[in-house]
Amino acid sequence: MQAFSLEPIDIAYLAKSTKKTIVSILEHSGSLELETQEAISQIFNLHYYEFGNPDHPIQAFESLPQKTKDRIAYRKKEGPHKQETYNSLDLNEKITIALSFFKEGDEFLIEELVDMINERCGDTTDTSLIGDRLSKTFKAYILKTNKKGKSKSGRGRRPYYFRLIKVLPKEVVNQAKETVGDKWRDKKK
Repeated sequence: MQAFSLEPIDIAYLAKSTKKTIVSILEHSGSLELETQEAISQIFNLHYYEFGNPDHPIQAFESLPQKTKDRIAYRKKEGPHKQETYNSLDLNEKITIALSFFKEGDEFLIEELVDMINERCGDTTDTSLIGDRLSKTFKAYILKTNKKGKSKSGRGRRPYYFRLIKVLPKEVVNQAKETVGDKWRDKKK
């Protein structure tokens, strides 16, 4: 992190984890599952056993994955991370915008929403938080299917697909876009 001027929020973003998890490791008060250890290691183009070895050399910038290079450039451009308080309305609005990219009948994994929100807003939202919001706030628009994602391997349950059963009204989406403002960045073409 220090070698590339990255912060805990950057590592969380790249490893699809949470800032709280990364900070707890840095403060020696938490532990990580092997899957998360490997995800953090791959940020630096290493395996977890290489990353955990203090004698293993730091990778050169050129050998880092493109997503890591992009985040390093982002952090240089944006400067130090400023802690932002998350309010529930803000996250619900971001979910609303993300759901507006789907058509009625489309199926998606929560991870797809998380990736979209994190990439376009620079957030480090996780799947459990989005899943909770979907089941509470958006249940009139989505339905959990019995179809399971195939991307997860190993231990733990595989994620379920959700289906958009009703398109969110345009005025609701427009209000969400107005509330979120320029926190939501369109992808560069």
